[in-house]
Amino acid sequence: DPVDTSRIATGLFDAVVCDLWQALAATLTPAERQAAAGITLVAHGGFGRQEMAPYSDIDLMLLHDGRAAETVATVAARFVQDLFDAGLQVGQSVRTAAEAVRLARDDATILTTLLEARAVAGPAAEVERLSSRLRRMIGRSRRAQAARLIEARQEEADRYGHTVSLLEPNVKRSPGGLRDIQLVRWLGVILFGSESFDQLVAAGGITAADAVR
Repeated sequence: DPVDTSRIATGLFDAVVCDLWQALAATLTPAERQAAAGITLVAHGGFGRQEMAPYSDIDLMLLHDGRAAETVATVAARFVQDLFDAGLQVGQSVRTAAEAVRLARDDATILTTLLEARAVAGPAAEVERLSSRLRRMIGRSRRAQAARLIEARQEEADRYGHTVSLLEPNVKRSPGGLRDIQLVRWLGVILFGSESFDQLVAAGGITAADAVR
């Protein structure tokens, strides 16, 4: 089953990331170790959705509380280098919850990646704080946020073609691809607060027939 396979692959990526993080911790100075204790490794995007394939990029945010920011940056740089040295393709950022939400408010792509964020290692409280801030931000302008996502998806579809006769359609980004399925899920979160297609059906967002297609 493709879904089970991608979840198994995600588990393997999780294990590698955690092992490298633990290996780094053993080499840190006391001050760096103290700063690292407040860092949460947050998977987002496809990594957060647990939809990894063998050559997928890792979308990883190092979330911290804003204290000892310079030391956190030093630790983060060493960790990212370790990830690259291990042969992983990494899209990384170092942010506080407030910074992440502020960026999500202005960028639909960042918003969608954070909707499915999860903790891989470190204090879970920081991810909960991020999710709480994100929900409050979305709650203030649900329809506006939904419109931004639809507009961004339309722009993406424009770039990747509008015809079924494309010789090489993009499985993820062409019309009818994975992005359209993900868009339904994201709109469900924003407009109905649903965490799954079953919840979206129960909320009246889509039909039961659409949920299984």
